[in-house]
Amino acid sequence: MISFESANVGACLSPRQVLLGDGAAAQVSEVLGNWQVTDGRVLIVADKEVARLGLIEKVRDPLKANFDVACFDEIVGEPTLATAESLANFARQKPYSAVVGVGGGSALDMSKLAAALAVNTGKVTDYLGMTRFKETPLPLVAVPTTAGTGSEATAISMLSIEGKKAIVLSPQLVPLSAVLDPLLTVTLPPKVTAATGLDALSHALEAFMSIKANPYTDTQAIATISVIARWLKTAVEDGANLEARRAMIYAAYTGGLCLNAGVVLGHSVAYTISNRAHMPHGVSCAMALPYTIAFNLPAVSDRLSIAAAHVLGRSDVTGEDLALWVGDLITALGMPRSLQDIGLKESDLDAMAEECLNKYPRPTNPTPITRERLQVFYKKMYNGDVQGCIEAFRSL
Repeated sequence: MISFESANVGACLSPRQVLLGDGAAAQVSEVLGNWQVTDGRVLIVADKEVARLGLIEKVRDPLKANFDVACFDEIVGEPTLATAESLANFARQKPYSAVVGVGGGSALDMSKLAAALAVNTGKVTDYLGMTRFKETPLPLVAVPTTAGTGSEATAISMLSIEGKKAIVLSPQLVPLSAVLDPLLTVTLPPKVTAATGLDALSHALEAFMSIKANPYTDTQAIATISVIARWLKTAVEDGANLEARRAMIYAAYTGGLCLNAGVVLGHSVAYTISNRAHMPHGVSCAMALPYTIAFNLPAVSDRLSIAAAHVLGRSDVTGEDLALWVGDLITALGMPRSLQDIGLKESDLDAMAEECLNKYPRPTNPTPITRERLQVFYKKMYNGDVQGCIEAFRSL
């Protein structure tokens, strides 16, 4: 059930067009035509793995009938400032009519910067945080090849600067079109399928807990978690199952729409993990998710009971059941669920709590984030004790 009690006022951003279906990647030229881009030069921004797998050709070859096509395919996971600056320089060398991002979240995030910086001066660091570009970015089409980050639906571009997460955020970064072709995801390895799917689950559940949640984001969140609960395991176990792949690429997109409500504590904790242990963003978010649910249970128990009912298919469940289900899902998918599992030390916990509190504040979280609470959170997460975390935050 979607609640209409919220009086929150907020803008909900999304692409102006979504093309969804098997083989949709071959129609990017037609999509560009919708934005009056019918000739000239197109820049494809892609990651190295997409290039290795030959997926770029699925987009590039049909485009060549109408456009000169250039490709920057040097993106890797967790792109650095150096990569972003190199891409900006590349995008400024020639005049482009449009940008097409092809790949996982990192490639799509970088394609947003390429579209903006191709026509705007300055360094990448000039635009960190909430920003506005003087010149309107080039038309951007996002073509995801993973199913999880939801970058194709968002106004966010993430990068790593000196090993720390940094963000460029602007409504101008939202792609004009998202092209969701499940055929591009069938070659994803099981671990990548699991990590990206859990990323989408984190987006949906964290947004559902956010104090900025509204009926629009709630609708997307319920749809996302319901689809993931039904289809993620199947997609991991049988990558050739097209129904599962269709479901997951859709859930990744709706999970991205959920980010209009913002995320909560889990993402802040995930950043502190990634700053110490190199791993996919989706894995660190998933690790933090069951403990984040436990942390916020006293404040949003009714909402989490609703989410649990959609995930578990029963009405007699609570947010506690949801937290335990998420923990069990992470284990079933072969992902780490404790800080010990990834080699962190107990002596790291206080510094992580301080970093989370001071560097990654999360005003959207429904429960006050204090040093004492974070110390409990990290201790329980260190030991992989979801049940203990639930019990601890009943009384704190």
